[in-house]
Amino acid sequence: MAQYHVTIDSELLQHLFLSDAKDSSVSKLLESILNQILEAQATEQL
Repeated sequence: MAQYHVTIDSELLQHLFLSDAKDSSVSKLLESILNQILEAQATEQL
């Protein structure tokens, strides 16, 4: 199993704790994580 180091923007992390912005913040967090994983996998293939 591969290990990935994911960087999370501090502003995005702060938005996760705001009750009115949770849905969009979770979406942005998942997008950021998945993009970083896909980028790492693409780099491994080169």
